[in-house]
Amino acid sequence: MPTDLPDDSTLWTTASPAPGSILLGQSMSVTCLPATGAALISGNLDAAIAALAPGAALLGLLDARPHTPFALRIARDRALLITAEPLDLVPGWHDGFAVSPADDLYLVLAITGEGARGLQDACLSAPAGSPSAATPFGGHACLVLDNGQGPDVWVPAPEAAALWLRLSRLVAALD
Repeated sequence: MPTDLPDDSTLWTTASPAPGSILLGQSMSVTCLPATGAALISGNLDAAIAALAPGAALLGLLDARPHTPFALRIARDRALLITAEPLDLVPGWHDGFAVSPADDLYLVLAITGEGARGLQDACLSAPAGSPSAATPFGGHACLVLDNGQGPDVWVPAPEAAALWLRLSRLVAALD
C-alpha cells in the first residue's frame, strides 16, 4: 500500500468562498460578497430593464460600478441585472425579453487596496472599453466592473473555489 500522499494540485479540497470570506494581503484584499438581487435577462435588454429596473445602466468591461440597479452585459442580447433586493419576478418570456432569477449563480469578489490594480493586471488581459463585461479573469469566464479601487468580479459559483485559490496565491506572491 503506497504511503505517499498526492501533491496539492491533485487534492480537491479548496472550498468555495462563503460571502464574508476575505483574502488579506499587505496592500490588497479580496472580499467575497453575495450576488443577491441578480436576474438573467435576454432578448430585448432595453425592454427588460425598463420593465424590471427602470433607469438601470447597461455596463461593459471595467465600467464604474454604480449603486444598484445596473446590468452587466454578457452578450448583445444577454445581461445580468443587479438590484438591491431580489426581484419578485415570474420567470419566462415577457413582451420581447426573458428573465430568470440568478441569486445563486454568481459570487462577487471585490478587490480593493493599493495593490488591487496589480492583481487586476495579473488576472485580466482585456482592456477596458468592451461593451460586454464578460471576459476571462484569472482563467475563468467572469463579469468585471471597476469599484473605484480595483475590480469587482462576478464569478460563476461553480468556478469560485478555483478562482479563490488562484487569487490567494497571487495575493501572497504580489504582496
